[in-house]
Amino acid sequence: MSPLVANLQLVTVSQIREASIVPRHEESHTIEEHTRVRKAIGDHTLKSVNEIPQFHLSTLVDMEPLASLRDQLKQTADPVPTYNDLSIKAVALVLKDYPRFNAWCEPEHLKLLDAVNVGFAVGTDLGVLMPTVRDADTKSLEEIATETREMVELARKGRLRASLQMGAGFTISNLGPIGIDAFAPIVSPPQVAILGIGSIKPQSMVIDGQIVARRAAFLTLVMDHRASDGAAGAQFLAALAEMFTQPERMVGE
Repeated sequence: MSPLVANLQLVTVSQIREASIVPRHEESHTIEEHTRVRKAIGDHTLKSVNEIPQFHLSTLVDMEPLASLRDQLKQTADPVPTYNDLSIKAVALVLKDYPRFNAWCEPEHLKLLDAVNVGFAVGTDLGVLMPTVRDADTKSLEEIATETREMVELARKGRLRASLQMGAGFTISNLGPIGIDAFAPIVSPPQVAILGIGSIKPQSMVIDGQIVARRAAFLTLVMDHRASDGAAGAQFLAALAEMFTQPERMVGE
């Protein structure tokens, strides 16, 4: 190796070493302090992903019957139930037959809850809040719609009381109105499961041997593996799908 080449290599190595200890350039920025709610959400979700063995199952569900029912309710119901309200009712009815999903997981045991209280995620300027519809299985669609409308308004005004966010044994998170097709939400401990609902929009489906366009949506069930296994989750999700395709069961319950 010639002295010139060696010299060039030494210079290059020297430059690299010097560059590695040059202080990082500080980009201009603005500090935004975490709010109390934001910190609470962060702590809660961090606990969830660190401590819960989560897995998820997804299925595409024909929502044409549900959409048709809602079209009918627009003529008679006041207030008109949203898709979220219909989902709360559907989940509540199915949970009665699957008590292990209406539960809290504690270190030594699973606490099966007697009441069917369903939480639902609401996006606000402060962060995601979780109002709860208590005894959702016993309430009519109009009662659920009235409650959720009031709680969503309170949440977005920053006036939702803590007592209205307690007691849920199961939660739903619906990003469909924002146009999200499918997603896997994070289980909210001590609950053992959460349902993610995607956008209801035309999808190609096979009905009676024919490929047709139907309003459909992806349902994603995220579960705590300490509470249930995949087979049990699949059965629960299949029962939910059946409830969505037979929505007349929600009316009058």
